[in-house]
Amino acid sequence: MQVGSLKLRTAATAFFLLALLALGHRNAFAAFSVKDADAAKGQSINDLQIKIAEVSPSGGITVEVSNASKEPIKVWQESNSWGSARWRVLRIRKGQLETFYQNPNQRFTRNIPTFSEIAGGAHNTQKLDINGGNWCGLRHCSSHDEHGFGGQMVSFEPNDIIVVTYDVPRTDEAVKMGVWYGVAAALITVPQSGGDTISR
Repeated sequence: MQVGSLKLRTAATAFFLLALLALGHRNAFAAFSVKDADAAKGQSINDLQIKIAEVSPSGGITVEVSNASKEPIKVWQESNSWGSARWRVLRIRKGQLETFYQNPNQRFTRNIPTFSEIAGGAHNTQKLDINGGNWCGLRHCSSHDEHGFGGQMVSFEPNDIIVVTYDVPRTDEAVKMGVWYGVAAALITVPQSGGDTISR
């Protein structure tokens, strides 16, 4: 049930962003979450936003995770099961879709729900290296020390459409500790560029 819900939420995000692109928005971001009475007080669905800042032809993406509110936002650290494997990347090239997601099959020597804070109006930088290990795609899940996907390397080319989503499910721990949950997403059409890194 949880896996199906995850796929539906990610798919809905992608369709929304593709609709924006069809309307002429070459760069866009959005944030979604389902809130109920026991969610963190004063937390808006749009408080946490993501933006694609850089795209590397070699498969790297730099994402800015921003707090649009005046109050701090708590986000899970990736060193535990609450915060790990929350990033997905869609690449659309010449009408062909490839989906990549962080490998959920991870073990933790000490699994406790720890979080970091993003100050009001501030942002953190998140580096995503699709070829760097612990990602799934191209019908293969890589280990933490593996480069690429079974010998195949992912690249980003001009005119590729890149969709990034940050998808954090609601848990009892998130509600109790006031940690953000929901779905934030961003897209970019990779522009023509002669450099090694494409920046927005």
